[in-house]
Amino acid sequence: MTVEAPVQLRPDPPLRVRTMFVPLLVATVGFVGGGFLGTYLSGAIWGVVAAGGFLLALRIGHIAFTPISGGILSAGVIASTVLTTVVLPGTPQAVDVMMCVRFTLAWLPAAAAAAWFARYKGSSPSAAVNVALSWLAGAAVAMPAAVSFGVTNPIEGLRRSQDPVFGAGDYAIVALALAMFGGAALLAVVSKLPTLTVGSILLFMTVYAASQVGFTIPGLVRNIGNIVKVPNFWPPDFGWAIGGGDWWWFPSWEFGNPNRGNPLVETLRISMIASTIGVSIALPLAFLASSLTAPNRPIYLIDKGFISLIRTVPDLFWAMIFVTSVGSGAFAGALALVFFSLAIMAKLLSETVDAADPGPLEAAKTSGSRHFPAVRAAVLPQVLPNYVAYALYVFEINVRASVVLGVVGAGGIGQVLDAQRLFYRFDRVLAVVMLIFVVVFVIEQISIALRRRLV
Repeated sequence: MTVEAPVQLRPDPPLRVRTMFVPLLVATVGFVGGGFLGTYLSGAIWGVVAAGGFLLALRIGHIAFTPISGGILSAGVIASTVLTTVVLPGTPQAVDVMMCVRFTLAWLPAAAAAAWFARYKGSSPSAAVNVALSWLAGAAVAMPAAVSFGVTNPIEGLRRSQDPVFGAGDYAIVALALAMFGGAALLAVVSKLPTLTVGSILLFMTVYAASQVGFTIPGLVRNIGNIVKVPNFWPPDFGWAIGGGDWWWFPSWEFGNPNRGNPLVETLRISMIASTIGVSIALPLAFLASSLTAPNRPIYLIDKGFISLIRTVPDLFWAMIFVTSVGSGAFAGALALVFFSLAIMAKLLSETVDAADPGPLEAAKTSGSRHFPAVRAAVLPQVLPNYVAYALYVFEINVRASVVLGVVGAGGIGQVLDAQRLFYRFDRVLAVVMLIFVVVFVIEQISIALRRRLV
């Protein structure tokens, strides 16, 4: 009598983000398709179609569920869709905060059911809470997205031939937000693929942001094509850009008199002055802003707050402040870039100091050394190569930033670009931009090569 070998079952393939894309698409189609029926039977049909699509997505994704767990999840979704059609008026006066709050609260049953399902599948309590929050976040952005996409038309913003009634298209858009936030979060948690949630939410918010600012791919293609229609654009006027200088190559580019610095050279000088002063001041501030080397907690907090305050102000705003205070010219640009350099260097160096080895510092203090001499002897040698490398990086950034600052009157070659732009001499603008590109590229390559040797 022969004994048959047991049948070897092929194990299910491991879940990947690409394998979960189809289930997410199915769930989204279910939510959106049900949304087109959202005005019937107080949203019950919407909920049935949406829940059915989500259960089908779980099956496609090989995520097992019992009839009871599937029923609880479906009941939560149906309860939320019914509440949604109840709390939303047929002719909204405006999409205001209270309407968004009512819409968000209507999706509490679905959020609770999704959190329970995540716990039922073995997820941690924090993961279940994140699933619930994702459902509510999708509900919170759904109404503004519907307005931004041009589907929802409140009475206060009504234009001719627009229908103010909240109908099928509106429910479909809000269902899209809920599926890509909450649906993706639940699928991601039970499959242990958090990237699915991040990618889905990022995709929706990117489309939402594009609709808010009027960005479209056809518009991008059309506007890029318009660049060839700019008057006096081609060919670049290199004869003006690199010839005719009366005191030193490059020319003075109608900047003033021969006694004043060439704009390109002035840009390099501004960058050098600002980099030297900024990184010098940043050195002690970085040590005071590190928990490893700060002498005490109050000084650490004050210095950290000061650096954060400096970093919140962009370089262009610093330039406008100093142009107003000290007048237009290179001095204002240098002052603006000093603060800009200080903010960058202090941030980078303080994080480097935090990562330094504390052993030598503790040994120096144990031997009886005072705090600051111990820091100078034990920590400074560790971060000095990074400090020099960061200084070169700051100088490289300042060269590019100083070009922009000149547009607001802070000296340098930016003033030349702005003047030629005002006179529609785009051929000269293009020639100067090409020269700036060459100079910045050379400086960047030298800076990269030096930083590689130092770090």
